Amino acid sequence: MSPGRSICSVLGLACVGLVLLASCDGQAGPSTAPPVASPPPVLPPGSPSEASPPVAAEGSTLPGASPVDPPRDPAAAGEASPSAPLIGWWRGDRVCLELFANGDFELSDLGDEPKVMVMGKASVGAEGGDGFALQLATERIWKGRYVSSCRKHHEYGGFIDSRDMLGVQFEPGTATALKLRRVGDAQVELCGVACATLTRATPALGARWRRAQMDFPDRPGATWQAGDLLELDLNTTLGHVWAGVADGKFATVYARVEVQYVSPDRFRVTLRPERYADAVVAGVPPTALGLRFPVGASQVLDVRRLSGERVEVCAAADRCATLERQFDGGHYDLD
Repeated sequence: MSPGRSICSVLGLACVGLVLLASCDGQAGPSTAPPVASPPPVLPPGSPSEASPPVAAEGSTLPGASPVDPPRDPAAAGEASPSAPLIGWWRGDRVCLELFANGDFELSDLGDEPKVMVMGKASVGAEGGDGFALQLATERIWKGRYVSSCRKHHEYGGFIDSRDMLGVQFEPGTATALKLRRVGDAQVELCGVACATLTRATPALGARWRRAQMDFPDRPGATWQAGDLLELDLNTTLGHVWAGVADGKFATVYARVEVQYVSPDRFRVTLRPERYADAVVAGVPPTALGLRFPVGASQVLDVRRLSGERVEVCAAADRCATLERQFDGGHYDLD
């Protein structure tokens, strides 16, 4: 759930020294004091989609490209589903819900610290009128990093076993029943034991997305070829691309990133490279998915959200790669 976005930052979202010193007894949000040394990023264990193995995309001929879900027409698929008018991003003051055309959901709690996001599969059933029954089958729950005022409490981000939201419990491997009711063209009421009013917003796409079996890039579990896309970081301050080069190495292309929403689960990403790092051949711009990334030029990628917190990134119909979402235990936001 969806620019390095805090999930009301996917869901795109986005204390200060003297103020914190004055409020040391409270449980405030993240401190701006220099953090303690951060451990390596916490990354998702295993494949997030083992329960639903993907099939190969039609026409995918890129060497080393991962299998992807079959192409689908979200509008056509939605016409036969009660979830059609509900697909998208719904934001509230404390709770955010995103229902994807691929059948996934992200439910985020931004009202407390640390911030928490529940992820899994959603099913929607019509109950007549403006009411819907929402079943959320939880697969993973991520909490962001947390530092209290005066640093009395400090927790790195990581996956957790349970979370209470809207008065109901979410646990991996279980399904939770909620109620949805439309209360206008742009608002819904989401209820468990408690209720929250959410407003429709334009879906956003952020976070880092990396090739499978690269949890530790210096000790990868898979090989790649020169020109393969290995990572796409959609940080809109300064993102990057990892492009495979020879001898099992990769080049980093730091770039300005612009993400444009196109249609349910689909985005267009414009990259404007600024500089290189790592295994770069002098005078030769790195290449990924058949695209060269010279400094000062622009390149466009089409990105489609797949089930299981993955994306398909394409430079052309037959030049695509599948990347998995990465989670960083040093981040306070849900990105």
